[in-house]
Amino acid sequence: MKALNEIEWGEFLINDLFTVSIGQNIDGNKVDKINGMTAYITRKETNNALDGFVDADISLLNNQYPVITIGNETAEPFVQTYKFYTGTKVNILEAKKELSKHVLLFISMCLKMHKNKYSYSYTINSTRLKKQKILLPITQKGDPDYAYMEAYMCEKERLLIERYRAYSSQLVDNQDNKRGGGKIP
Repeated sequence: MKALNEIEWGEFLINDLFTVSIGQNIDGNKVDKINGMTAYITRKETNNALDGFVDADISLLNNQYPVITIGNETAEPFVQTYKFYTGTKVNILEAKKELSKHVLLFISMCLKMHKNKYSYSYTINSTRLKKQKILLPITQKGDPDYAYMEAYMCEKERLLIERYRAYSSQLVDNQDNKRGGGKIP
């Protein structure tokens, strides 16, 4: 697979690739975020923006997924792969073409490159987001190269899993050695 610096890139408007909407009017201060059953996604910059689990009116549930969510003030993009609730300060990007989680992860990393130009006084609201341009790998025809994005992210995921398996195996071996259950020389 070619490296990122070896491929052709093209500029795309978010509005050409995604339908941009905002969450429903749920007041996070008035919902029980501990005892619910459905993810509550907020403007957080960590934990995939998960702020707990809630039970709310089913008509407020976002049933479209996978999607990218971006908090207005934080401008932090996350991929959501399940049904969720969210408030009006979270943008939801639903791809106009069916895209996998891996492709959306790639695109969210490209969106993250623009994070620094947004702030609490200049938020990434849905109007600005629709006009946002991002660079994506392109095919010879100049279309987004979704196959490359998929392969790239799958390879990154494979390497991470491989690294974590090696690390966890090392931890188990270290624990066995501490208990005297190590391998016999």
